[in-house]
Formats: sequence, structure tokens, C-alpha cells
Amino acid sequence: MSSLSLRSCTPRKLPDLVQSSSNVEGERGARIFKGETVATGVALGRVFLQGFEEDSGYLERIPSDQIEDELNRLRQALDLSRKQIEELKEKHQGNLGENELRIFDVHLDYLRDPMFVDEIEKLVLQERYSVRAAIRKVVDDYDRIFQLVENDYLRQRAGDFRDVGTRVRRNIKKLESGAVPSERPSEHYILIARKLTLNDLFNLDNEQVDGIVTEEGGISSHAGILARSMGIPTITGIPDLPGKIENEDFVILDAGSGEIHINPDERLRAEFEQTAERQRSMEHQVPTGDQEHSTRDGTVVELLASCGNISEVGLARTFGMDGIGLYRTELMFLVERRLPSEDMLVRHYREVIKQPSEQMVGFRLLDVTAATQVTDMPSAKERNPALGMRGIRGLLHDGQVLRLQLRAILRAAANCENAAVLVPFVTGLSDLQRVKAAIMEERLELRKKKIECADTINVAPIIEVPAAAFVLHAFLMEADFVVVAIDDLQALLLAADRDGALVREYYESVHPAIFELLARMARDAARGGKKLILFGEGASEAERVPFYLGIGIRSFSVAPVRLKTLLKVLSRFNIDECRGIADKLLEAPRALDVQRVLLRVAKRL
Repeated sequence: MSSLSLRSCTPRKLPDLVQSSSNVEGERGARIFKGETVATGVALGRVFLQGFEEDSGYLERIPSDQIEDELNRLRQALDLSRKQIEELKEKHQGNLGENELRIFDVHLDYLRDPMFVDEIEKLVLQERYSVRAAIRKVVDDYDRIFQLVENDYLRQRAGDFRDVGTRVRRNIKKLESGAVPSERPSEHYILIARKLTLNDLFNLDNEQVDGIVTEEGGISSHAGILARSMGIPTITGIPDLPGKIENEDFVILDAGSGEIHINPDERLRAEFEQTAERQRSMEHQVPTGDQEHSTRDGTVVELLASCGNISEVGLARTFGMDGIGLYRTELMFLVERRLPSEDMLVRHYREVIKQPSEQMVGFRLLDVTAATQVTDMPSAKERNPALGMRGIRGLLHDGQVLRLQLRAILRAAANCENAAVLVPFVTGLSDLQRVKAAIMEERLELRKKKIECADTINVAPIIEVPAAAFVLHAFLMEADFVVVAIDDLQALLLAADRDGALVREYYESVHPAIFELLARMARDAARGGKKLILFGEGASEAERVPFYLGIGIRSFSVAPVRLKTLLKVLSRFNIDECRGIADKLLEAPRALDVQRVLLRVAKRL
């Protein structure tokens, strides 16, 4: 049976009620394992294991009379690898954005790097390593250096470097006499791999990967970015996959909940197949841009898109969303080896703005973290980077990047009525005021140079620091509106890293304080007559949406693939019902009581 793929479906989940650690049911047959979601969606099909055999022959040595043959194979493999990447870039010109395509250029740069090739050749000539062993050693040596630096951006580069080394090694294996590559399934399949890499994401011979499960690989890696852009459901962080799953096992990959069901029973399989079938039929019923989103009783709700690349922006327009609530600007800084030029940013931001002029487009300024280390921003190791020089703090420390982005946004938004600058990780009012002052200064300089730019632009703080949430009324006097980043706010309020497996149960806890703080902010925004936009994965959790509506929130910014989840909730509830749910949740004294209310909501979805 051929597999079914549902790349935009996110099933209903109650993370508070799902065991967070890896879970196994039974010794044989049906089993469930839980990992971390990289790209949401659902896929069903047979599995294919790739790349687990590559540790063999690590210290392989060769006789001296084979050195020339090995070096010839290296040159052939490098040529083949370059040709493959160039073909991939050409093949995906139409369905990937400019930034995503630039990721392929990063890999080509490594393949052309003479230092990389020289070190491999030196090991073959002087140490008589086989070429595959030499590549592995060079990559491992660089990887150790990158890890010692403890910089997430460099670690991402290390991932690209490993990808390149893996591609060359696999091509050498193909060139070796008698080497028979593992035969991939002829139909669609779920890829099981050690690491999330571009090599396995793009397979020239058989591009029928419906889903991916890996032991390692992060959401911010280049492969992770492309998996989301291409809509391929992806889960990572499940150890010892070869010990858990075998080729030809049938699986359900539920990336929305981060779970993989191995050899599920017929009942569960039929349920997910029906979900996939319903979703495929719905994909042809795309809402138009003129359609107004509202609750069952006609209360209008603004459904904006959160995007990180042009592909997602296009998806938001296709789905008829009400604008771009938050555009993440990090990708341009991640894929370039140098600071992007102002003109390059202007071209990119204009692509984002290409939509009806009355619709909002919010650009989040570079959310400076260790993963986006640029120019002269602080690079010393911080004891706790999550509470250090991140967001607007880093941008204000070195104004070069801040002003570069502000100039580019002002120029790109020259003919846009509703462009906005969103300021990440604000703590006090001065953060917002300094950004507004910089906007005025940069606009004046552009006008002096007779460069066309926006006459006015909205400015809004992103509320993720609890201290800022408690003084929201002060921000409302300076801001045009506010954006609440529910995921980061919850993480900081509960002192739990949302990506930390060991403390996931604390982050996912439905703590009453979260609901109390959100209700307080909604009241403050209503009193101030300003719009509050709820942003993040938590903003689209179906069980919580009625609460958000009940406390008065009417604007949401979510990933385009989450739109159908919100539309489903809106179709099931009216505002009076939502207010009743909100009252019950705000009266609940314990997390357990909150869970009971959410369970009753879930039964209606």
C-alpha cells in the first residue's frame, strides 16, 4: 500500500496530558516514541533507514599503491557532489525562496574550499587513510572545534560541514567497485536517519520522502528550515532508532504531537488515513482573501500569519490570511557568511510586502541570540544566554545591525500603508523609545539623500519578558499595538526551557498564572484602545483558543499551516461560550482543575 502524506495537518493534542519522555508500549508490535517537532504535519507509510552504516571503516588504511586511485575517486566525488547540489538548486528554483536556495550555495562553498580538500589529501598521502576515512576525520576535527566555541551559529555551520562530508563519502562509496547502495522503496516512504541533513532531505534519484524522523538535528538547522518550507513533517531527538525500528515497518508520523507510531493497529491507522483524506479534500477549498474570519455568532477575528521565509508568505496569501502579523528576519543573517547588504534586505522585504496595501506586515527585528551572532555584538560566553544579550538588547549594544534593518524596512515599506517594526525581548519602555528615535533619525537621513521611504511606520513591542507584561499599560502609551509571544512568555514565567526535554513537563504545565497574566494584558489593551496580537505555537492550540477569545483577544498570528485549526475552533464556539470557558479557567486554582476544563473543551473539537 502506498503511503499517505498530510503535510499541513496538525492533529489535536493536549501536551499537558501526553507523557513527555520517550514512551514504549509493548515489547513487539505497536509502539510509540516521542521526539521534538521540527516541522508539523502527518505522514503514513513504510520506513527506510539511511546513514546508520557510515561509522564503519573509520580508521581504514590503504596500501601506498592505492593512493593515486583514492585521490582520483576524491576528485570524482567532489565533482559529482557539486553537480548534484547545482542540479538541486536549479530544480527547486520555483518552489523555494531566495534565502532557502542560498543554503545550497553554502554547501557549494565548502566543496570549493581548498583547505577542506587539502586536508583530506594530506591524510591520504601522509597517513595513508582511505578517502572516506580521511573525510570523516577532517569533519570530526572541525566539529570538535565548532563545539568548543559553544556558539549555536557556528554549530549550525558545523552541521552544514557534516552534510557536505557525508555527501562526498556517499558518492565515493558509489564510485567504489562492488559498492551497492541501500535500495530505497519505490513508493513514498518515511525516512529514518541519524541526523537531519540536506543530503537525506533531497534525493535526486527518488524524491518521495513524505516524512522524516532523526536521532539528531535542530529546528534552526538549515535542513530544519527547508523541511518546514517544503512542508515535510519532521521529528528529531529519538535516540537509537535502529534499535526501535526496521526497514519496511509501517509508521504513522504525527509531527504535530512529536510522536511516531510504529506498526499501529488497524483502528489507529484507519483513523489517521481518514484524517489525511479529509485534509486533502479540504486543501482544494482554500479560503479567498476576501473572506472574513469570524466565530459561530459572527464576531470578527483577525487571523494573521507568522512567517520566516517567502514560501510561507506565499502560503499565507494562498490561504487568504489577513496579513503578516510577524515576519522573522533571521534567515538572511543565518545563510550569509557576511552581513547582508542594505539593498539585499530591501529586495527581500519588498517580496514580503507584495500583498494588498491595507493588510498588515510586521517585521520582527533580528532576534539576536547566540545562533545569530553578527558583527561586533557580544560574543563572550554567557552563563545563561536566554537571559543575556538577546533580542533588542544585542541590537542596541551594536547599532549597526539595528539601523541597517530599520533603513531597509523604511525603504521597502515606502508604498505600504500598514508596515510595522516589531521589537523583540523588550524589558522596559526605554527599549521601545530608543528604537522609535532610531527610526526617526534613519528616516531623516534617507530623505536627505532623496531615497524613497515610508512616511510613517507602526512600532510595537513583543511582550515575552514577564516584567514587560506586568507594565503593559506603559507600553500601550508609546506603541501602536502590542504583540504577545505566548511561548517565550510562558517559558520565562515558568522558568522552563520549552526545548529542554528534562523540564518539558514544567513548560507544558497549564499553570493558572499563564491564564491570569494573559487576561490582565487583554484588559489593559482594551482599556488603552490598542490591539493585542497573540503570537506563537501556543496561540493556535485548539483547546486554549476559546479562552483567548473569551478574555477579548481578537488578533492571532500563527503559522499558515495552523490556519485550519483556528478556523475549526471558530466554527464550533460563539463568544458567550468562550467567555464562560474563560471564567471557568480563571477560577481554577490548580493546574489539574485547568486541565479538566481544557479536556471538556477538547471534546467539542
